[in-house]
Amino acid sequence: PEQVPRGRMRVHWLKQQLVLRWVAAILGMAAAGLLLWLVSNQPRTLKIAVGPDGSQQMIFMRSLARAMIETRQPFRLKIVPRADSISAAKALDAGEVQLALVRSDDTTSVEARSVVVVQKRHVLVVARADSGFTDISSLLGRNVGVVRGGSDDNRTLVRRILQHYAISEDLEPDPMDLQDLPLQRAGAALMSREVDALVFVAWPGQRLRRLISEIVDRDKVALAFAGVPSPDALAFRYRDLEASELPPGVLGGSPPRPAAALATVAITYEIAAGEAMPDATVAELASALLEARTRLRRMEDNSFAVETPPVNDQRRYMPHAGVVALVNDETQTFLETYSDYIWLGLFGLSILGSSITGFLAWAGLREAPAGNSLGLRLAELVGRLDSARTLAQVDAVEAEFEGLVKAMIVDYGNGGLDMREDNPSPWIALFTRLVDKKRAALLVASS
Repeated sequence: PEQVPRGRMRVHWLKQQLVLRWVAAILGMAAAGLLLWLVSNQPRTLKIAVGPDGSQQMIFMRSLARAMIETRQPFRLKIVPRADSISAAKALDAGEVQLALVRSDDTTSVEARSVVVVQKRHVLVVARADSGFTDISSLLGRNVGVVRGGSDDNRTLVRRILQHYAISEDLEPDPMDLQDLPLQRAGAALMSREVDALVFVAWPGQRLRRLISEIVDRDKVALAFAGVPSPDALAFRYRDLEASELPPGVLGGSPPRPAAALATVAITYEIAAGEAMPDATVAELASALLEARTRLRRMEDNSFAVETPPVNDQRRYMPHAGVVALVNDETQTFLETYSDYIWLGLFGLSILGSSITGFLAWAGLREAPAGNSLGLRLAELVGRLDSARTLAQVDAVEAEFEGLVKAMIVDYGNGGLDMREDNPSPWIALFTRLVDKKRAALLVASS
């Protein structure tokens, strides 16, 4: 009988060891989860192709990258210089970068999807007032200077616009001479009549205003300004263009230049991502860019901004699905996205825990509750008591019963038995009477 308590003590020790191991496992999983959370919340670095170095768009992107750091956004922008917008688009399609700064009239990329629009460049025509210039369609057959925007050659765009007004669209370079001019030579070329007009694809900012002011105020030459007739028709025909309007006086001066609003078309510079980039990532990136714009350092002429692209219009760079979800307020939280997987994981852990519990019980490392164990042992002893034919057999049953009671007392002392829920007193008293009754019956039978 004394071996039973020692056995129960060993089982209790094994249970303590098992609890300690479970606590260690839970703490380990918590530490691993914390580490995973810290790693997953580190800012993600995205490469963006921008070109060329020294251009307005490069200066802006570096300012935007700094703003992302200052506002502690979950993304970092690593700028990868490229020769121009075409090279940036090629780098995006080749998978060399995750993002690229592209312009809407560039047809190079097939994978690019718009994340945010950062600049609009408007088409503006400037000519000498004494040249007989009326609007852009009157430039057909004349010498036209197309001012280069940084590294980007705008002659293809201007030729396409002029072809819209031509009788025949098969215009060759000879009858319509489009000269590529840097901004530094534009004023001199117009003054010397090297060109009959200048076409700008630009933001009407400080540099353009300074150039116009030098021609008008210093050289005392009157200028005529024009936009693009029927801009809605051009925007309808070419998805890379959008109708726009330049307000009166946007180029400064008194009287204001121009004197009236100019209807024209514009192209856009946009941060684009590959179509395969996850929607949730793009939505979070667009939100971060919109938030970082409040900390952008003041750019020259404020020509750059950050805004989401139109989501319902047909355009050259269609908005990424993640941007559409952000604009339409359809983005999902982490729990909404992965709730099914979380519940499946918890269900699997529940099955695993039940399996481990069953295995421990089978291996003898986990015993049944004290109340259940007492009932099973009492049932066994009652059967043996009924089948006893000698007093020695009754004494043996009684001895095992005393050992069971001692083990139960040990369980109670170790906290393994709750007397309020598993009170054994009635069963002990009943079994004691049965033993006394069986012994008396055997004594009567033997006398």
